[in-house]
Amino acid sequence: MGISLEKPKLKIMKKRGCVLFFLLMTGLAVSVSAQESVQGKKIKSIVVFQEKYDMLITRKYKELEQNFDSRGNLLEEIAYKQGKVTKHFKYQYDSENNKIKEEEFDPSGRMIESSEYKYENGLRVEKIVYDPNKKIKSKKVYQYTTF
Repeated sequence: MGISLEKPKLKIMKKRGCVLFFLLMTGLAVSVSAQESVQGKKIKSIVVFQEKYDMLITRKYKELEQNFDSRGNLLEEIAYKQGKVTKHFKYQYDSENNKIKEEEFDPSGRMIESSEYKYENGLRVEKIVYDPNKKIKSKKVYQYTTF
């Protein structure tokens, strides 16, 4: 008898998991389209919360926080797991809305690494990754072939 009661619970939990996954994906899709306006207003920030159901207890956690500039560029992104910061990024853009700088921080707020991007004719041509002491960790060069 206990097994037959567990199966419906499992199905309900799976359905809730699917719904939460859908909501998360919807939240990410919203962030991608943040340059669009909502009823004539531009999006300044998005906060995604997740609710977890365990028996009779419901827990609500902040899952993702994103902040945008007036042009819709993502300025800051903070990911959480069970309400605690797991990833934190900050971004900067040029006047053409090209990402020119990316900084990654650990949960305590210390910089892990930073990346700088260079562009020519609207195309990314270089990415340099630095450690916290501004020592180069890696460099990528982008080459394009045109018709």
